[in-house]
Amino acid sequence: MSTTTHPIFLMTVLLLWCSATLAETVYVRDTLYVPLRGGQTTEHRILHRGLKSGTPLELLETNEETGFSRVQTQSNVVGWIKTQYLTEQPIASDALVNLKQEHSALEAEYQQTLLRQQSLNTENADLARALDDAVEKNKTIERELNEITALAADVITINEENERLAVQRDSLNTEIEDLMQVIRKLNDRENQNWFLIGAGVVFGGLLIGFWVARRLYNRRGSSGWA
Repeated sequence: MSTTTHPIFLMTVLLLWCSATLAETVYVRDTLYVPLRGGQTTEHRILHRGLKSGTPLELLETNEETGFSRVQTQSNVVGWIKTQYLTEQPIASDALVNLKQEHSALEAEYQQTLLRQQSLNTENADLARALDDAVEKNKTIERELNEITALAADVITINEENERLAVQRDSLNTEIEDLMQVIRKLNDRENQNWFLIGAGVVFGGLLIGFWVARRLYNRRGSSGWA
């Protein structure tokens, strides 16, 4: 018996599994329209036929024996409704709507945060570039300051050298002036010597001429007397 029923059992399980796999999934709708009555039975007059699930109501009292609760709508209609249709939590569809709204709000906040982050990143990049520019300017100023310091040191050295050369110049000018005075004195003395020499030459020439003339005169006199 087990050998004959075993394949049948397997086929049955396989068919059930295939049916379960191919079956369409459906869901129960959570949207209900509950009537609001004038009393605590289904025989009482209906005051409102279309209280949709998720409609907020103000709970006035609850009768556990009849299973009805007295409520008031937002339009101030007071009546009775079955307690089983009431819940302290919002229904799934409303909760989903709230979640979607919260998600939209969070998405918008996220986008704003992202934009702020991008703006901060851009500002940070600008500040980084400004910092790099400031560092480069600082380096340039430091180099210029070093150059100015070196030039100032050179200026001090040049001033000291100029002062030393000025002293040497003054000393050389004094020596030159002294030499010029000596040269002038020598020139004056040489001029005097040349004057004396010239006068001596002229006087000597006169003497020689006088002597020659006298000799000639004497010769002529001697030859005349003869």
